[in-house]
Amino acid sequence: MRRSIVLLCIVICLIALWLMRSAFQPKEPVSASKVATLPQTSLSAPTLPKAEKPPAARKPLQITSKGKIRLKPGESAVLGYWEIAPGMNGMAIVTPETTPEGHVKMTSKLLHLSDDAVSDVDAKDLLPDIFDFENYSAIAPERLRGLQEALQSTRGVDMLSMPSLVSQPGQRAMISIGNSNESMLSLSLQADPVGEGGGYDLSLELQRQE
Repeated sequence: MRRSIVLLCIVICLIALWLMRSAFQPKEPVSASKVATLPQTSLSAPTLPKAEKPPAARKPLQITSKGKIRLKPGESAVLGYWEIAPGMNGMAIVTPETTPEGHVKMTSKLLHLSDDAVSDVDAKDLLPDIFDFENYSAIAPERLRGLQEALQSTRGVDMLSMPSLVSQPGQRAMISIGNSNESMLSLSLQADPVGEGGGYDLSLELQRQE
């Protein structure tokens, strides 16, 4: 009996030592399982370019100068107007004359003059004042000849001769010309005889389309 108790005590001690040894042994670290993450790819619909609106068609700018001048025999009508372009001025010169057949022949010239050219040929009185848009004048043939000679030798002058018109007295006629800049000039003329002296009431209408 005593021997059995001793054996039991020895067995209990051995068990206790085994438990203590197990308790003090380092535990193997638990390695966390690595979760492989796949790269995320987002699919998006391609962005379509914005449809640009076509530019609106520019409406042509139309400017009209209109007036009437009474001319004595041999005189010419001058229509001066501001600015066809910055620093540039416009001028239309029309000379009516009676043909042997009793028709009216009208010779026209269109001029573009720079501000400096206007001063050089002393033609400021033929252009409008600062608060006006156009000026209508009648000039004698001597003044016209001197003006044309001065213009031919002056820089900054563009002189354009227009075809001559032949019409019946009191009948309206029109000339239209264009240039490379897609601008259009139309000159409408009507010469109404004044009495027996051979003069005219000359109506002018100049339309500029740009």
